[in-house]
Amino acid sequence: MLAQELNKVKSIPFEHEVVHASIDRQGNVYIASKNGDIDRYDKEGTLAYHFSPDTKGNVSLIEGWQGLRTFVFYRDFQQYLFLDRFLNSPNRLNIGSDPSRYYQWATLAGDNNLWLVDQQELSLKKLDIEINDFLVETPFNLNLDPENFQLTHIREYQNLLFISDVNSGILVFDNLGNYLESLPISGLDYFSFRDNELFGLIEPGKVASIDIYSKKVREISLPDLSYKYVLMENSLLFAISNDRMDIFQIR
Repeated sequence: MLAQELNKVKSIPFEHEVVHASIDRQGNVYIASKNGDIDRYDKEGTLAYHFSPDTKGNVSLIEGWQGLRTFVFYRDFQQYLFLDRFLNSPNRLNIGSDPSRYYQWATLAGDNNLWLVDQQELSLKKLDIEINDFLVETPFNLNLDPENFQLTHIREYQNLLFISDVNSGILVFDNLGNYLESLPISGLDYFSFRDNELFGLIEPGKVASIDIYSKKVREISLPDLSYKYVLMENSLLFAISNDRMDIFQIR
């Protein structure tokens, strides 16, 4: 395992508690707050755009990797929306056509459809948002113990779908929903990517990353135990706690 040194270059305080975060390919950081607002900061830590929805709700997942369009999922409402690059949005959309279904997770697929985790059926689904019908349905009971699994995050990257389970590590699926393998990093509440690396907090103050192809693992120690989210862009590391974002230069 390799360790790297960090040099803090800036700290940005937040007025409201952070509930989710994301980063796009240009290094813009997206912060969802407990009051329902969403802010976009550039990689220098300057606030660029602000979104305050008419209907407040707790953001369950925000995904900004497309850059020009940001996906936001509201589990409580079973709805989602897309924000443009100025953080404007026309309206929220309901997930699927069956209001009796409950989806624990939803995220944006590379083909602009949605990956869904169906909590009732314990299955992975891909929803075609144009025709409102499923393209993929894969049961989880082949890979997970249905009595003892806890999914914490979901993200598509490089045409693969990654789902973190507290006990089983990172489950990897292809773009057709077929299970491929599990990466041996468990206990992640959230993960992100940089180049070929998946990384996240494995314990307070410690980031672990794994190359998704070579499986090489390395670690970075953080100077504070309060961070909830860690994002990277080139040589910058963004460490986010409930009330602030610290920007570090990786040496």
